[in-house]
Parts: sequence; C-alpha cells; structure tokens
Amino acid sequence: MFSINVDWTEQYENWDNIGRSLIEQQCNHKEGMQYNGACEKCGFCEDSAIPMMNYAYPLEITPEDDKVLQVVKETNCTVLYNRCEDRYYLALCGGGMDLSQDIALAYNILEKWIPLELALRVSTQDGLSTYGKTFRKVMRACKDSLESDILASKRQLKKIKESIKTSLQKEREKKLQKIS
Repeated sequence: MFSINVDWTEQYENWDNIGRSLIEQQCNHKEGMQYNGACEKCGFCEDSAIPMMNYAYPLEITPEDDKVLQVVKETNCTVLYNRCEDRYYLALCGGGMDLSQDIALAYNILEKWIPLELALRVSTQDGLSTYGKTFRKVMRACKDSLESDILASKRQLKKIKESIKTSLQKEREKKLQKIS
C-alpha cells in the first residue's frame, strides 16, 4: 500500500498537525475549544483531528487551509506536515472499521483524484463510512482514477509492444548482415 507507518507516540515531534491547528484557530467562541476542549457550535472536541492509526498517506500538493478544514469536518482524517521531509500527509483520526472511503474522500477534497492503490482497495459498501451522495462521489472518483490508469497502462503497453517489435527487427537485420 502507499501509506507509511508512523508511531505517533515516538515520532510526533517531527510533525505539525495542520488540521488540529486550523480548528483551534477557527473556534473563537467563549465556551469553545480554547476554553474547555470542546465546542458544540463548531462541532469539534478535544480529540478532533488527532491521529489514531499508525499510518500516514502522502499528499502530492500543499493543501489549502479551507480544504483541510473540510477534510477534518467531513472525514475521519486530518492533514499533517512532516518537517523532516517537507511533505504533507493524511492521517486517520478514527478506527475500528474500514475507513478507506474516508481516506478516498479526503484525497478527493484535497487533490481531486484518488491514488490507484487506494482506488483498487477502497470499500464498495454503501453506508460503511460514507453514504448516499457522498458515497457515490467517492465511488465516481475511484472509477475515474481506475479508468485513467487503464488508459495510461494501455498507452504504455502499446509503447512496450512497439519497442519489443523494433528490438526483434534490429536483431533480425543484424543476423541478415552477418549472413551476407
């Protein structure tokens, strides 16, 4: 799979939790996050946007703050920045069930595409962690990713077949030159 293994208890000092920082900055209600660790108005609590599973999923882009907030609000994921690598990652903030649909939704929100490895393995069960319109959005994004990779694979296969054909032709020509 395309994720990396991270022990958050030991390696967290190298990471900035962008999702968590943004929700703490966003909530400025008197009774909110900065005061008691939870805000009913914002819908966040003391464990919102805290990585739970020991995996991080690489992003290809620098995510926009509004998109990171959308990911935190709509999925069981947060966005983290690895200072050592100068790279952004998704991390799960929940567990106990297959949350591949949430990871796919987060990728779709942030990057508008789903990595092939995830599209191949995402759960196709409606209502698992996404449902209805959101489920169909995730499935369509996975379908688009798979179709795109099929086309790219077909183009590469064609190139490979041509290169084999050309190589065989060159070899035949060399043999003919030796004979004559």
